[in-house]
Amino acid sequence: MKKGWHKYLVYLSLGFLIFALYKADYLHIPHIHSYPYLCLSFTLLFLGFLGQVWSWHAVLAQSTYKADYLPSLVGTGLSVFTKFIPGKIMVIVGRAAYVAEHYQYPVSQLSMLSLNTQLIALWSGLCVGTSGLFFLEGFDRWRWLILSLFMVLSIFIFVPQAYQLLEKILSRLLKKNIQLPKIDPRAVIKVLPVFFAYWLCWAAAFYCLAKALSPEFIAIAAGLSFPLAVTLGIMAIIAPGGIGIRESVIVGCLTLAGSALSDATTISVSSRLWFLVGESFIFLVGFVGHRYLKRD
Repeated sequence: MKKGWHKYLVYLSLGFLIFALYKADYLHIPHIHSYPYLCLSFTLLFLGFLGQVWSWHAVLAQSTYKADYLPSLVGTGLSVFTKFIPGKIMVIVGRAAYVAEHYQYPVSQLSMLSLNTQLIALWSGLCVGTSGLFFLEGFDRWRWLILSLFMVLSIFIFVPQAYQLLEKILSRLLKKNIQLPKIDPRAVIKVLPVFFAYWLCWAAAFYCLAKALSPEFIAIAAGLSFPLAVTLGIMAIIAPGGIGIRESVIVGCLTLAGSALSDATTISVSSRLWFLVGESFIFLVGFVGHRYLKRD
């Protein structure tokens, strides 16, 4: 693989980011009712992003491809906007490619570990996000969709036979022996607390954001709608970055939690710009880290 190719991926992702946000017209600054809650929301948001990096680092630590935290952070930060490239596969390959290039690891193996990390993130995000629905009326309309997604992810994460079947299918299609790196289910259990920690951090951050933007009562369960919305947005392959889908889920959960439709819409749309600030934070930290690693 050509050295430094990831920088072109960064440029491409930034272009798709600008286009997607311009087309969606989400760049509006809302009225702020509580600046202390807003500052707290950004603090928790940034901590959540650092926790997300730690989850990738923890998965690598459980594999044969060890990596320090800084390269894991740089790979995650520089590839954070690749999710706006349609198909979203580049967000998985991007962070893997950086670590692979830094340590001279095979990028194909690192990409599969990155995919494993994404599956665990989706599974844990569904767990955290769905827990909030139990406190809301109208859970029945979501039940079968969430349960189906949860079961599929559980099979791929905790059932080794599922990966063995995928290996056989790929081996026949490609006409060569394919061995996919798989995290042992016991290792998954070890890293799960890190995943749950950053999802809960983001849930608390979103709750503080909602309190900052609305003078009305905000149910604590409403904060848990954010992990659910992000997870479902990631699973939406067609929409770049989950734009539109995430907002719809947030509005639905907030209204079920008792928020007025106008408040729910404002919070939902504003959360896109708010989360973009968090993504810009981890991107800039990754950029600075990349410059530091290049200097060494």
